[in-house]
Amino acid sequence: MIELHRIMPRDLVHGLEVRLRGAGVGSARAEAEWLVADTLGGRRTDLYLWDEPMSPAQFAQLEERLARRLSGEPLQYVLGSVEFLGHRLAVNPSVLIPRPETETLAAQAITALRSMASSGREPLRVLDVGTGSGNLAISLAHAVGPCVITALELSWEALQTARANVLAHHLDDRVHLIQSDWTNGVGGSFHLIVSNPPYVPTEELARLPDGVRWEPRESLDGGPDGMQFHRRLLTDVERLLAPGGMLLMECAESQTGGLRVSAARLPWVVDAAVARDLAGRPRIVGVRRRDS
Repeated sequence: MIELHRIMPRDLVHGLEVRLRGAGVGSARAEAEWLVADTLGGRRTDLYLWDEPMSPAQFAQLEERLARRLSGEPLQYVLGSVEFLGHRLAVNPSVLIPRPETETLAAQAITALRSMASSGREPLRVLDVGTGSGNLAISLAHAVGPCVITALELSWEALQTARANVLAHHLDDRVHLIQSDWTNGVGGSFHLIVSNPPYVPTEELARLPDGVRWEPRESLDGGPDGMQFHRRLLTDVERLLAPGGMLLMECAESQTGGLRVSAARLPWVVDAAVARDLAGRPRIVGVRRRDS
């Protein structure tokens, strides 16, 4: 009888792929490779060069992880981490899983901050509203040296995840975490305000893919039309945004046009524009405050 844990890791991949595909996982091969490689503590690129079998403990962990994934739990939660703009971050069901679309928001924010830094506005003060895992705050702090970030989060559990990520990246001197109900109780003046607010209309939550339903509802539910938090931001940032400062918000493709028009009508706004993600879809609304 073959002892399964003595099978070489690369040979386990096919069996996992078959089981995942049978459960309806579209990217079954890649996920099988992730599960095996991460359980070994290595990378997918090294998997087929691995010349040692799994230990019994590793095989037991792999089986436990596979069972969780087959139950519908997102791979990122099963692995306990995700990569965002090249930075490894811990994730769990207390936080929204950072997605590639949000990398466009981060890239827009980095570009804006670098432009501000080149014009001599230092130190730059950034407000991250609804930080979740801390993915935006950490990415901006890594990319732009002369900036200090205040990151707000209502959920205490999510805040602890963000804190662990900030500490892991040695950024606790520049990323300051605050438990806050949106921007309530926060004062000061910020050169950049960035947010990935909840933007799924409430009635659409029940139609989301099964995997998304593992994520915290409060990070998804944007109210009746999905834009209640965007409107709150447009109201709140007038007292928080420095002259010439910028607000960047992620939203659904269908929401960008209406939000841009609403922002452009505000008396303190000098410019409101829409940016597209890597797939060419409009996803980011950028709003700039007048210089005076």
